[in-house]
Amino acid sequence: MASRKKIILISITVMIISLFIGCSNNTMDKIYDDNNKIANIYDSFSLDKSVEKIESGTYKGNLKLSGSMTIWTYDSSEDFDLQVPYTLSVKSGKAKIVLVSPDNTVVNLVENTDKSTVEGKTSLTAPIKKGKNRIRVVGYKKADINLELQIDKGTFNKVEL
Repeated sequence: MASRKKIILISITVMIISLFIGCSNNTMDKIYDDNNKIANIYDSFSLDKSVEKIESGTYKGNLKLSGSMTIWTYDSSEDFDLQVPYTLSVKSGKAKIVLVSPDNTVVNLVENTDKSTVEGKTSLTAPIKKGKNRIRVVGYKKADINLELQIDKGTFNKVEL
């Protein structure tokens, strides 16, 4: 048990040192098309801006992001399809919202770039599986993202600078 704690402490220390040294955007951008890295239990990202608001089943975020960060988790007792009203607009770069299933399968729910515009809210379907499910926002080239999700189940996570 002490050995496991030591490994976790070393891992956390390495991540903190990496943040202080400064992960290049190029490293974080490589995550965008790598489902193994997206499915990783740890978030890996570079964040230049984070204005987030969470209240009563709604997440609103204005982010400047490269890499992958978890914004929602839900431990489900059954499989079902979850309807999620959302808005995703990208001013620069590209971004996607993905679902990471309990078996670490990554499902792209929606993807957007600065060249495609989406006006107003629409809805996506998230195939929730029994076990721990995670929704992540993934950004490429310091994507300037405005995002809103409405989900009554699970827990939204706020990431501070």
